[in-house]
Amino acid sequence: CYCNRQLINTSCSASQTVLTTRIRQTMESPILRYMATSPAGSSSTTATSPRPIPKSVIFATSGLGGCMGWAVVHPANTIAVRNNLASMQGKVFSLQGMIKEHGLMSVYDGVSAGIWRQVFYATSRFGLFETFRDMLHEYRGKTDFAARVCIGAVTGGMAAYI
Repeated sequence: CYCNRQLINTSCSASQTVLTTRIRQTMESPILRYMATSPAGSSSTTATSPRPIPKSVIFATSGLGGCMGWAVVHPANTIAVRNNLASMQGKVFSLQGMIKEHGLMSVYDGVSAGIWRQVFYATSRFGLFETFRDMLHEYRGKTDFAARVCIGAVTGGMAAYI
């Protein structure tokens, strides 16, 4: 058992043994083994380099993150657009009035178009950024802030073109 931050060679209670076993099982899960920098069960202190994440995973998580972000931002964007349109027409915008007239879910009107935009734009923007950043790191051996800004501008422009 591991008690009081010191290794004590005494008998453990049953709950401590179960907890220790569960922690070991968790640490031996396939996901954590994939993410580990050293092989599971390795007692050596030398760390190996982590496995590279497949490009498909990078692009998929980029797109998923963009879609989830848009799902959160879309209602606020809808309210802002409707406010601007009302002010251009000389009307006073009221969120309460909008909800009474169109319902609460009206803030999600048009969300499908925004999600489809993020499927293509966020996936390509973030995925290409990760890819180009890794390529630059292999070429130069380092990636400073200015280089990341330039890569971000280039990949953002490429994604906008797509």
